[in-house]
Amino acid sequence: MPRALRYPLAASSFFVFFVGAAVISWVVLPLLSLSFNAETRRRRRARMVRFSIRFFVGYMVFWRLIEVRWPALPADFPRGAYVLVANHPTLIDTTLVLAHFRGLSTVVSRKWFDRKGLGGLLRGAGFIPGPIKGSEDDGGRALEEMVATLRAGQAMIVFPEGTRSDPDRLLRFRRGAIEAAIQAGVPVVPLFIAPDRAMLLRGQPWYHFPDGKGVYQMELWPVIETAGKELDARELNRELHERYRARWERVLAERQAAAGLPGAPASAPLPAAASADEPDLRDPAG
Repeated sequence: MPRALRYPLAASSFFVFFVGAAVISWVVLPLLSLSFNAETRRRRRARMVRFSIRFFVGYMVFWRLIEVRWPALPADFPRGAYVLVANHPTLIDTTLVLAHFRGLSTVVSRKWFDRKGLGGLLRGAGFIPGPIKGSEDDGGRALEEMVATLRAGQAMIVFPEGTRSDPDRLLRFRRGAIEAAIQAGVPVVPLFIAPDRAMLLRGQPWYHFPDGKGVYQMELWPVIETAGKELDARELNRELHERYRARWERVLAERQAAAGLPGAPASAPLPAAASADEPDLRDPAG
């Protein structure tokens, strides 16, 4: 795709997302709320939010701005509630995960809840607001809501860095995701997100797309069971961070090799994309 087209198409995808969020928040969600049953209202809102997110991701895929490669669902993938823990290299990681998995909740930065239009969409989805910066709340309230969500049988996606990674390194992992999983007695499912090029990075303009199509390789690592086990959240969090850090360094080295930079190791090709006919992952909330 010519560079002259990539930037307008990238801009149009975010325009569609934010305008669509405003329309859904101000018009569609109130209409979907015309029910006396709280659970019915929640399900209607969640389905509408997931539809809008899938439309946004599908729009970017259709225009060949991105490609997302998911592995087959492993046989031991948990049923019911679990915590999906992922690194956060780019701006659209959350939407990619929410578009693929049914029924996930997540923790979202307060600044997004305060935005007109988008804030209504997030509240309608039942997402959990993160702690307010500079307040006395150190995340304890969000942790309580995460544990309650998991105990209610709903799975979550959590990015323990709390924000996007730096372009050349992972940030420290906060241990709230692991704490919540241990307290609720649900499995931890590590997910590693590996974009094949520098795009939508922290500090990078969102409309700057690189030459070619950005490929996201998603890796599901072995499930970590917590129920009935004596686990130290701090130690498990540290071990996970080390594994993610080492894998991220390999991703950066593979990019250097692909760019032909001197001294870079050879890079193995990315695996083929999963079949488009593969069913979506389980919805623990039904």
